[in-house]
Amino acid sequence: MAETSNLRYELKLTCGAQFLSQARSWIRLHPAGFRSAYPTRQVNSLYFDTPQLHSYHGNLAGHSGRQKLRLRWYGERLTQITAPTLELKLKENLVGDKKQQKLDCTLDLSQPYAKSLPIIRSAAPAEWQPRLAVASQPTLINSYQRSYFTTPDQRVRVTLDYGQVAFGQRTAIRPNLNRPLLGQDLVVIEIKGPPEESDRLEKIINHFPISRSRNSKYVNGMQAQWF
Repeated sequence: MAETSNLRYELKLTCGAQFLSQARSWIRLHPAGFRSAYPTRQVNSLYFDTPQLHSYHGNLAGHSGRQKLRLRWYGERLTQITAPTLELKLKENLVGDKKQQKLDCTLDLSQPYAKSLPIIRSAAPAEWQPRLAVASQPTLINSYQRSYFTTPDQRVRVTLDYGQVAFGQRTAIRPNLNRPLLGQDLVVIEIKGPPEESDRLEKIINHFPISRSRNSKYVNGMQAQWF
């Protein structure tokens, strides 16, 4: 399957987990007329970084141009994975792009990384090999529930993320899926649309009763490994 990309303007809101029911109401009662676009599902990601953690430090510093490499899959299984997707998430200020490549492989994340990482690399096409060679260090696994909404014209999308759990991987010989990190359980609302809809997205976010914020699940999970 060929690599795909998805250029979009992105805005985020966050609040504590205790406001989850209110967050659902804010979306469903929004004047933009959001409606459910896809069933709620569990999203899982294995993040990679350089040994010097360039991606983490760039995101933490808020650099205008930043990127994250991850392996993504869906569903409740965290070890037996079929046909995962490699994703390179790129961000330039408020405009993001996500290059994706589905892999024709099966992974067993109960096995040491010395067995699973070569399978990922061998399944990835040539254009992804330099990315995997540079960002070679597994650093974080996280999972959360995601609900999907869209405007009637399907030009603007909203995702609602909650129930987050993360596992540090920086010193793991095999995937750590037994010792979750301690961190603040946040609800994340993300509003997304094509760059030409940026003015519309700004108006939409202004109808929410909380202020916009910068939020990176990757940065949050990495920081939790030090505290």
